[in-house]
This record gives sequence, structure tokens and C-alpha cells, in this order.
Amino acid sequence: MELQDYLQIARRRAWIVILVAVVAAASAYIVSKLQTPVYKSTMELFIQPARTDFGLTQSAQQLLSSYIGIIINKRNADELRQELGLDYSPDRIYENTKVASDAARFAVQIEVRDYDGDTANRIAKQWALLFVNWRDTENAKQRREDRVDAILGDEPVYHQDYPRTSVNTIAGGILGAVVGLLIVAALEWSQAGLLRKPSDVERKLSMPIIGAIPSE
Repeated sequence: MELQDYLQIARRRAWIVILVAVVAAASAYIVSKLQTPVYKSTMELFIQPARTDFGLTQSAQQLLSSYIGIIINKRNADELRQELGLDYSPDRIYENTKVASDAARFAVQIEVRDYDGDTANRIAKQWALLFVNWRDTENAKQRREDRVDAILGDEPVYHQDYPRTSVNTIAGGILGAVVGLLIVAALEWSQAGLLRKPSDVERKLSMPIIGAIPSE
């Protein structure tokens, strides 16, 4: 097919692509709005060795994962539930909590998901406080120069984690456009045998047209 043919198809069938894309994007938007939103709260705390010598610093980095395992568990999730007066099960609190360590920054990042953003903030903050209190208890057993402190970062903040309405809407529009193009391709293929203009006849018969019978 020549470029002119493609342009004609685009003019004739573009409305199909646009319509399907708009319908798909609108459907994705509506479905996203009907879903119950889930919020994610994020908070950081920092590990600070009392000395900056290599030995204590290296030990603190290597023990970050161990520290997380000691604090983030179902037993402490139950304690947290009681302190905050939540009617959640410890399993739910534990499973909705994710913790990651950044050894290079001596940081621990706590992420909590919940259907209520303020509750997610409270849970994230309480996990951090449990961590700090545990380090304070352990430090009381150590000499000052051997202590490893846990320091709270900024107050936790939450944002909507699911559904991501804008992302879903854009993805729906793109998918709709692809489906629309497939529909156009199917329609053009089904009508490929139709002869719409003289050039189609010439291409089909491999012969030039020397005359035409008028319609009237």
C-alpha cells in the first residue's frame, strides 16, 4: 500500500481508534474510583554508633537486618496493636508492614499499608518507637562508647498506594488505542478485496485503465 492509502485509512477509521481508547480509559477510571483505596505510610529512622571508628560502624551496618528481625515480628505487632487500641489482628499489622535497610545511610525505612492513612501513620510511628525503645534498653547495658542509638526521622507521611487512578487511566487509554488499531486492521483486511478506485483495479489486474463507463 502507498502512503496515500494509509492516510485515507487513517482519515476514514481514526474515529474507531479514538472511540475505543476513550471508552477504555473511562472504564479504567471508573473502575479505579470504585475500588477501596489503600494508603501507604513511610517513615525512616537512623542508626548512629557512638563512635565513628571502623569496627563499631561496620558492626552496626552488618547488624541492621538483625535489628529489623528483632523488632518487626508478630509478637511486637500484638504489643503495637494493644498500645494503639486497634481492633486489627497482629497478623494483619505484620503482613501490612514492610521494612528495608540502607546500610550506606545507616537507615531503616518502615512502610505500612492500611485503608486509613492516619492509621497507617500511627502504626509506622509506633514501629519506629518500638525500635528506638529497644535500642535504648540495649544501650543501657553497654558502655557509652559502645552504644548504637536509633534516631527517629521525620514524621510519617502517607499517600494513596492503590488504586493508581491516573496510571490505570493512561494504561487503559493506550490499551484501548491498540485494540482500536487491531479492529481497524481487521476491517481493512476483511474489505481488502473491494475495488474502490481506478488504481485498485490497475493494481489488481496489472493492466492500465483506458476508459470508464459513467454511472449515469
